Amino acid sequence: MKLKFTLIALFSCAIVCSQNFLEVQLPKPDKLNPFFIGPLFKSTIHYGVTPPNYNGKVLLFNHGYIDLNQNQFLFDNSFYQKTYDEGYQAVFVATTRGGGIWVNGELLAESIDIITEKYKVADVSIIAHSNGGKAAEAAMIQYGKKDKVQQVFALGTPYWGTYLADISQMPWLNWAWRLTGLNEGARTSTTYYCRDVIRPYLDNNPNNEPEKFVVLGASGYFNGSNLLARAAFTVTGGILLPVQGANDGVAPYRSTLRPGAEYVFRKNDYRAFFDHIDVSLGQFSWPYVKSYLQNRSYKNNQILETENPANFITTSDYYIIHSENEYEQITLDKNSAFAVAEIIHENPTAEFQALDLTNTQLYNLKTQYEKDHKTVISFSESNIQLKSDTRFAAFVRQNNGITMSLEHQIKNDFPTLKVDIYSNQKNNESLLNTEVRGVIIKTSRIDGSPLQNEPEIIAFNRKKGSFYFDTKDLDEGVYSLFLNSESNGNFKRSIISGFVVGDVKKVLKNEQNVRPVNETKKSIQIVPNSVKNQALLSLQGYDIINEISLKVYDITGKKITDFVMPVNQNSQYDISEKLRILKGGIYLLQVNNKEVLKFVKE
Repeated sequence: MKLKFTLIALFSCAIVCSQNFLEVQLPKPDKLNPFFIGPLFKSTIHYGVTPPNYNGKVLLFNHGYIDLNQNQFLFDNSFYQKTYDEGYQAVFVATTRGGGIWVNGELLAESIDIITEKYKVADVSIIAHSNGGKAAEAAMIQYGKKDKVQQVFALGTPYWGTYLADISQMPWLNWAWRLTGLNEGARTSTTYYCRDVIRPYLDNNPNNEPEKFVVLGASGYFNGSNLLARAAFTVTGGILLPVQGANDGVAPYRSTLRPGAEYVFRKNDYRAFFDHIDVSLGQFSWPYVKSYLQNRSYKNNQILETENPANFITTSDYYIIHSENEYEQITLDKNSAFAVAEIIHENPTAEFQALDLTNTQLYNLKTQYEKDHKTVISFSESNIQLKSDTRFAAFVRQNNGITMSLEHQIKNDFPTLKVDIYSNQKNNESLLNTEVRGVIIKTSRIDGSPLQNEPEIIAFNRKKGSFYFDTKDLDEGVYSLFLNSESNGNFKRSIISGFVVGDVKKVLKNEQNVRPVNETKKSIQIVPNSVKNQALLSLQGYDIINEISLKVYDITGKKITDFVMPVNQNSQYDISEKLRILKGGIYLLQVNNKEVLKFVKE
């Protein structure tokens, strides 16, 4: 797909400028060269030619990513030709690539004003692909354009977010998100941002008109027609399947269910076995869009999905290991006869070997499945370290019936995280001495604007068989969470998720009530950050009297070692000797039970 967007333009087009948009006049559909490239880095309105049989109706096409918008009128997409033949005026709007729902929604609102004025129409119908469907609802509800929009057709829009975006917020896993070719804009597409911010704010807004939305949610990540995209969606859809169910490779079907909307397809509908790119193509979606455009009272009469994504509790029967960490290994849970590792990898043709840690022997592995960035391997032995020629993450599943669940209990503006461990065995000895811990990173403000923060270690307290973490002491913002539970020698489980702290309504209504922040300038760093033999810790702006307490954790939040050092005058400390004992991988260094710094041990 990217190759198509990097070809040189073979003809010129007329370009004018508005305040935030370039405006480009396209030729007729049959004269549009398939190698055409319009602006890729500027918000753009591409105007289609007005058809000779113009019916007075304007269709606004929008994709949530600035360059993929051109996929809606180029290459294998028949939307432009079909709308032209049927007498509709087509306009293609590109907003931004990584701006998120609120930035794109405001731009889309501006474009609606420009377009309705240009064609002297009262309203438009929007055909929105992917995040464009979220920009459409923001433009209508947050930015006041609901009366200028007649209908919205949402093609594969993840209204409840996608687990792939959750993964992208983990710095050591964001390469997996890039396999989709989307790269940016994930902050406001996480499952927790959509659940905690977007859906409650927009669905309960008095400007919300859910009956205007028609949803086309696809289920066939494995059956796309676009060969360039299919390889990536095969692996990303495989990641989504056990976590979020039927999906198109990016958007889970149940995530496309905007409350109150009309749903065209059932889950796993045979008519919708196509992927996230295909659902944006006219040859797949136009017949359904056309039926609604021609008959506003048309109803699909589908049996609607009853599952409410808002009530979904995240569960896990796996733990996650990463290629960067030599200390992570495949270990069978107690009472497990085997484990299955579903591995996603950056190199599509990666090879894997196993290092047996009991005898330090390296041997080749026999794979059960191997195709396009994904490999499945089963193990019947413990203490195995995976080796490969590429970065990877392995989701290691066990067959002993132990499951971890994560539930978000909303309490004012500060949710409580509740974790439960379940076993289908009569004897629950494996659950004894269980520890639940997490690593959190504040990734953005509530409005979705990005932040850069170091990780924090959080501990869950046990109460009546469950484990709890109260977020009341955290600052306002959006947090990613890498949750891990472990009972030594019995089991390990992992969940990637997140949560939001603060008053969403006040922030999005520009009535911010942010906690005061200590303005004292503090600095903590390890030099070099990638530690081999030498490591120097520098602390500036910290009022420490006698000694410094230092703790080293692995990336799951498990404590590896701790030590203390006397305070000196220059606030620099040689910690080389203390770190030499560590195996290679990503670690977290905590200073005096407060600030945490991430570093890499080579």
